[in-house]
Amino acid sequence: MRTDPATGLPLLRTPSGDVSGSWRKLPDGERVAVFRAVPVAAPHAEGPAAFAPPRPAPAWSGTVPCGDTAERRGMRATHTVTVTCPAGVTDRTHPVMVWVHGGRFETGHADEPWYDGAALAREGCVVVSLNYRKRFEGFLPLGSPGDRPDFRGVDDLLLGLRWVRECIAEVGGDPGQVTLAGQSAGGALVAWLLTDPRAEGLFHRAVMMSPGAPRRGWTRRRLTTRLALRSRHRPTAERMGALTAGELTSAYRRFARLHATDCAVGVYPFSLTQMRPVPVIVGTMHDEFVRFPGVRQVDAVLRRTVGRLGLPRVLEAWLVAPAMAALGVPLRHLPAWCRSVAATRPVRPLGRTVGDRTIRRWASAFAEALAEAGAPVWAYEFRGGVHPAQHCAELPLLFDTLTVGRAEVEETCGPEAERRLGGPDGVGAQFRSAVVAFVHGRQPDWGRFRRPTRRARIFDMSGVPASPTHPRLSADPWRAVRTLLGPLYTGRS
Repeated sequence: MRTDPATGLPLLRTPSGDVSGSWRKLPDGERVAVFRAVPVAAPHAEGPAAFAPPRPAPAWSGTVPCGDTAERRGMRATHTVTVTCPAGVTDRTHPVMVWVHGGRFETGHADEPWYDGAALAREGCVVVSLNYRKRFEGFLPLGSPGDRPDFRGVDDLLLGLRWVRECIAEVGGDPGQVTLAGQSAGGALVAWLLTDPRAEGLFHRAVMMSPGAPRRGWTRRRLTTRLALRSRHRPTAERMGALTAGELTSAYRRFARLHATDCAVGVYPFSLTQMRPVPVIVGTMHDEFVRFPGVRQVDAVLRRTVGRLGLPRVLEAWLVAPAMAALGVPLRHLPAWCRSVAATRPVRPLGRTVGDRTIRRWASAFAEALAEAGAPVWAYEFRGGVHPAQHCAELPLLFDTLTVGRAEVEETCGPEAERRLGGPDGVGAQFRSAVVAFVHGRQPDWGRFRRPTRRARIFDMSGVPASPTHPRLSADPWRAVRTLLGPLYTGRS
C-alpha cells in the first residue's frame, strides 16, 4: 500500500485521482487503513442527476482527504464508497467483501456505525461498503411498461463494483476474488444482481442475509404513484428531475403511506431461473419481525385476551387471519398456517406472518432456485429462545460492533448482548468466522443446502452450547414458509 511521504497516511489511487485515508489502531495492536466516503460517481443527490444513470466521478487534481473523521462519516453521500483494508504491504492479495446495506430501499447508509469493516479487515479481508440511491430516486421504474425495470440504485451498485474491479488492487485487494454481501434490502439487491447479466464477472460469491423485497410490483402501483405525485402523467426522468427535493420527499411519503404493509419501492420481479449459480450463503433470523412496531402491539393484545379467557392459543392466529390473507397467505393454506404459527415459540401470529412473508419466504425461494441451478448453497438460521432472533440482530455480530450503540444493540439482540453473544467463542465470532472463511474461498463447515434434507446451520443466540435440545444443524428450516405461503408472486404484479 502506498503512503504519503509527507504525512505517512495511506493512499489510494482511484480512476479519478488520489485520496488519502487514515490508520486505525485496533485493541489487539494491529492496524487497518480506512478510506471514508471516497467519490466513485458524480454527485446525484438532486435535480436531473437524481434520476439519470450514474457517471464516474470527474477527475480531480491533488489528493482528496478521505480519512476516518466525523466529517466524512457524516457526509452520507450516495455517490461514495468506504474502504477498510489490512495495513502494510504484503506479498499476496486479499479477498474482497463488498457490502450492500439494507434499509427497506428508503433509508440507511454504508457508513452506519454497525457496518464498521475493521474486524473483517483484521481477518485479512478488504471491505468495500457501497452506497446507492434510494426511494423514488433509486427504485421508481421510469422505462416503458413491459421493459425490464430500470433501477438507478442497481446502476449505482454496478458502477461501484466496476470501480472495485478497476482499482481495489491498489490496496491489496484481489479483483478476481470478490464476495458481494448484503442484509435485508441489501440482501435482495445481491440476489437481483445475480439475475443481471451486467454483473457477471464483477463478483464471484454472494452472501444474502435476511433478504427482503416488495411482494407486489409496479403494475399495481402505477395509480398510487400518480396519486402520490399528484400528476396525471406517467413519471419520466425529465419530470421527476424537475421536482425539488422537498416535493420528492413529500411525494414519497404519500406513496409509502399507501403501501404501508409492504416495501414501498424496491427490486421486482425476480427471475429466479436466471440467477447466476455462484457459491452462496443465505440465511435468516427465526423471529424476523415478531417485535416489529405495530404488529407487536396487536400480538400482545391477542395474547392477553386469549390468556385471560383461557382459550386455545390457536385462536390468536385465527383472530388475525384476515390480515394474514392480506399479507399473502393463500386461503387454502390458512388453517395450516394458523396451526403452524400457533405452535411456533414465541407465539406471535401477526409478527411471524409479516417476517416470514417479507423475509424468510424470499430466502427460501433464493436457496431453492440456486440449489436447483446447481450452485453450491449453504443455509443458516439464527434462533433465539428467550431472546427472539429478530431482524438486524446479525449485523453487530458480523461486524463485531456489539459495543457500538449499546442501547440499540440490546433492543435488537436482547439484554447483556455483549456478554451473551461476544467473545472469542460466542455466536458472533462463530458467524463472523464462517463468513470470513467463505470470503477467503473456503467452504463453510456444514453441509450444503440440498433436497430433500435442506439442512441449515443454526446459530443459537441464547448462548447455550450445542446439545440435543440446542442442535447445531436443522433440517429444512423454511419448510412452513415454503409449503404454506405459496409462490413469491401471485396474480397481477
